[in-house]
Amino acid sequence: MTDFWIDTALQRVLNHPRDVRALRESAAVFLDDCTVETITDALLVIDALASAVHDQGRLPATIRLVREGSRSDWLRISLTAPGVELPSADAGFGAGLHVLTTCAALWGRSGDGGSAALWAHLPLTTAAPAALHVALTHGVAPDHRPAGHP
Repeated sequence: MTDFWIDTALQRVLNHPRDVRALRESAAVFLDDCTVETITDALLVIDALASAVHDQGRLPATIRLVREGSRSDWLRISLTAPGVELPSADAGFGAGLHVLTTCAALWGRSGDGGSAALWAHLPLTTAAPAALHVALTHGVAPDHRPAGHP
């Protein structure tokens, strides 16, 4: 299992549920300039989509993360597998469906029954370098600077 990198994309094939752990690690590195909240949302969506294909018995699947927009201000996560269906609450996907509706600006299914993709779009928020500098030098979170600190 090897990561396939392009400047603004990461692609990985999931052959087994345990592959999701390595995917999470790769995704966190791919999004390392983003806020913790953005990375957390992306990882939750990845887990939800990977769970959907696993629960439907549609492995192997290909997952692709693409930074889109003029400033890479959107993340598109798409998971392609043969015959994968859109998650629904009726199919026992209640928590995953909640993750998609909470974390993603848009989500859905594309393609025909032969090869379909589940996808989600998330807004990307990059971390402010100045705030990170303050956090690292003073050991505090960027939004919790000591009183009187610039």
